[in-house]
Amino acid sequence: MRYIFSIFILTLLFIDLSAQSFGIRAGLNYSKLSGPTDSNGSVTEKFGLTNGFHFGINYAYQMDDDFAVKAELLYNQMGTNYSYNGASYYKIPFGTSFVYEKGLTDMTLKVSNAYITIPVMIQYQLSKKIELNAGIYGSVLIAPRGSGTIFFESTEHPTEVFFKQSLVHNYYSDNARGTASIAPGPAIIINGNVVQLAKDAGAYYNFNESEKNGNTYNSIDFGLTGGVSYFINKGFYIGFRYDYGLTDVTNNAMNPSRRDFDETNDAMIFKNQLHRHIGLQASFGFRF
Repeated sequence: MRYIFSIFILTLLFIDLSAQSFGIRAGLNYSKLSGPTDSNGSVTEKFGLTNGFHFGINYAYQMDDDFAVKAELLYNQMGTNYSYNGASYYKIPFGTSFVYEKGLTDMTLKVSNAYITIPVMIQYQLSKKIELNAGIYGSVLIAPRGSGTIFFESTEHPTEVFFKQSLVHNYYSDNARGTASIAPGPAIIINGNVVQLAKDAGAYYNFNESEKNGNTYNSIDFGLTGGVSYFINKGFYIGFRYDYGLTDVTNNAMNPSRRDFDETNDAMIFKNQLHRHIGLQASFGFRF
């Protein structure tokens, strides 16, 4: 690492410093997942916009009067507001196994995934005030989390199985059958037995260890990015940027259908679907 750092410093010394610029940028994100859902006449499943923030540093090298190559290092919060309402099932922990119960689910979940993002772009100076940029980005997921609520009512045993449960998800650290607190939750009746559910269910509360195959979200995201900046003065600007993911940010091996399950084998049905990130950034920045 010392040799790499030394080469980097020497390279900067021999490059025309007047052709370089550095900056900082921070602002708000509005993002969501985009992809297939199980929506039909009896089910509504949606991905909606959620908000987050970003901040980081950037570097640009001017190739000529109009064009530059620009790279950034950002802390970047992306996510989605997920909702599900309609026919469903619930996997109830019962002893060392689970009991599948058919019913109606009303669920909301806000996902907030923190990434380290590196965009690399071509920058074009359209005028003294307006700058355009377009390129690619790569992101590494560092802190994926979600929080929400689920209401479930059995259609087979409506007087015995109905409850509300909080969802507190840490997708990297949660374990199979894991809970987010030790506080007791709602009590239901299964086969004549009282079953105490978790008050706060972890991300993999309804999974056995043998069913947990990785984490809900993939660690790498990659996509296209582009935007426009308006300079209020020589250094200070406001900007807008649009990101369009090209990769699946969800792990299909951990993406079960909420509507259907395999009734013959009492098993979840996993969906092979691509869910991409899309997002808009609104920023304030300073170049020096």
